[in-house]
Amino acid sequence: MTGRSLEIAVRRGEETVPATIGWRREGWRYAVTISSARFDTIDEIADDAFEALCRVRGHLEPLGWRISVVGAQMDVWPSGMVRDQGGGLRAYRVGTDRIGDLVDVFEPADPETVTTVEAQRAEADRRFELIRNADAH
Repeated sequence: MTGRSLEIAVRRGEETVPATIGWRREGWRYAVTISSARFDTIDEIADDAFEALCRVRGHLEPLGWRISVVGAQMDVWPSGMVRDQGGGLRAYRVGTDRIGDLVDVFEPADPETVTTVEAQRAEADRRFELIRNADAH
């Protein structure tokens, strides 16, 4: 199946450079590829596009690079249902009191607004816990 690609920014410290990120179905899985003149092309495959994106980020983050897409923002995380039914191409904007709207994971984002997978996962866990606790009362 043919996928899509977008021009985005990647950032390391004060250096922001262009990159191309692409995603495609490969059978029942998803592949995500990122390329830039500043690093080797990275290609990862996972059960959903969000997980493949996280794996790509896992290659770049130890080198200081941050991928400027909405799916790398602190307050964005997919539910299991979104991953299963939508392939992880969309995720929720998660507030501290409610789960918000769905957003496109690969939409370009301001480089100032993205974080690491580890920090994003921890923040998503914290926010989901706040929402669960609020719902329990």
